Amino acid sequence: MSSRTLPRSLRVTSAAIVLALAAVVVIAGVAMQTVPALIMAACVALSAGITSTVLMSEELRDFRQKFARDRVRDARLIAEREREHLDVDASFRRAVSERLRASEAEIARLRADLAAGSTQIDELEERLATEQELVAMLGMRPEIDPRIVSPGAETDADQRADGPGELRSA
Repeated sequence: MSSRTLPRSLRVTSAAIVLALAAVVVIAGVAMQTVPALIMAACVALSAGITSTVLMSEELRDFRQKFARDRVRDARLIAEREREHLDVDASFRRAVSERLRASEAEIARLRADLAAGSTQIDELEERLATEQELVAMLGMRPEIDPRIVSPGAETDADQRADGPGELRSA
């Protein structure tokens, strides 16, 4: 609020009236040109000056206290907003950290799934190669005979015992 729009206080108005009255008394005393009138005008002017100074100092003290209270209130409000901002910042950091942890866990799970899938692909490629060899050697599809499609440990041991490329007849 600018100083032009501030309402005048009662103290300031009273001080101005007291000074105006003292000025009228001093002018009247000077116009009379008598010693008692001049002494009385000087005493009135002195007391009016002291009274006006006291009123204005009280007004200034009240203004300073008001502005100090306003500054304290503003500082508290700023501190509260800063605390809220820090709280929001901290909750944002927590949320982002949780999302990062969840994403890292998801990435780890997907990597494990990918490794398992790669292992399955390798196994299926090996099985396909085996089936293709059997089809080429026997001339029949291995789906017909389950022992050929999924040979057991005995068949593998038998094949190794006979040597490469030879099949043992049952």
